Amino acid sequence: MGVAVLGMGICGFTPTSTGLSYREMIAKAAKMAYRDAGVTIDLVDGAVSAEEDFPSGYSIADEYVPDQLGMVRQPVYTIPGDFMHAVASAAMQIETGRFDILVIESYSKASNVLTKDEMTRFAFDPVYNRFGVSPHWLAGLELNSFLGESEYTIEEVAEVVVSNRGAAISNIASPYGDNFTIDDILDARPVALPLTELMMAGHADGAVIAVVGSDEAARKYARKPAYFAGIGWGSGNSILERRDNSFSAGTAIAARRAYEEAGVVSSSDEIDAFFVSDLYAPRQLMQREALGIHGTQKPVVNPNGGALGGGDLFEATGGARLYEALNQLRGESGPCQTAAERVLVHAWRGIPTDSCVVAILDNERRSS
Repeated sequence: MGVAVLGMGICGFTPTSTGLSYREMIAKAAKMAYRDAGVTIDLVDGAVSAEEDFPSGYSIADEYVPDQLGMVRQPVYTIPGDFMHAVASAAMQIETGRFDILVIESYSKASNVLTKDEMTRFAFDPVYNRFGVSPHWLAGLELNSFLGESEYTIEEVAEVVVSNRGAAISNIASPYGDNFTIDDILDARPVALPLTELMMAGHADGAVIAVVGSDEAARKYARKPAYFAGIGWGSGNSILERRDNSFSAGTAIAARRAYEEAGVVSSSDEIDAFFVSDLYAPRQLMQREALGIHGTQKPVVNPNGGALGGGDLFEATGGARLYEALNQLRGESGPCQTAAERVLVHAWRGIPTDSCVVAILDNERRSS
């Protein structure tokens, strides 16, 4: 049984959203997603939520989500990971044959959180790694390791920011679009040298909803579905002292599984656009290497600006890239972008993890 994205909806993205509560953002994105998918709530068999208690600000936060999705007396399963981890879980549930249509939900109300760095610091080992410094020290360490082990330069890392934030200028859903030079990036406020503040994605508020379903549901309801050709996920070593900080093992594992399932031999030749996690600019380059994105022609990577342009949405960040990928497959991504036949969506959970997901989507169902 195949799995397809029937439709998606978003609300956002903005650095602050004083006019809407998180519940209102979720409800608005859900209504948009249901309409886009051509379904009504009574057709949905359940939901998968991607969120943590800390960003929400209270315990068992997922108990507050079903109301906004219309999940009355329906199963709701929570994934404490990125949106794309929840997508992988929903796909497996549909492939069991017990579910026909599921909803995936995640959101960010980052503007309500006063101590965002403290949440990140809490994820580190409390004895060996939770230092009394910026938790972004690990991103700085990764950047130094990557530069030392690869042929990339710090200027090429800065160019990622220049490119992504420049691309975001024409994307109405990306609040951080701007014109910068390489020197602007390198001379910005230092965070964990050589990592500077402009090499990090700024936080944003927003909600992302996806409706996924079986092939039959896609044929019956969706106006322009996108079909999963392959999904893979994996993690690098959770012990920082034993990890290769110059390479994303989690991305490599996830990519290998997704490529095998999709029958991809050369990603650069067979995939039209890549939506790669760029919560930190060097991570985009590091994860490109792990994805095997090479070739003579310049690949299309984060044509809408990525997270550097659109913002860090906590667990919803990967969902924003999926939304952009869906529009790319539909040829609805804006005047500067062209339609694609096959795209790749990559998601990373964020520091201190190396937990990643890779999904390959087609604009048409391909025979297996």
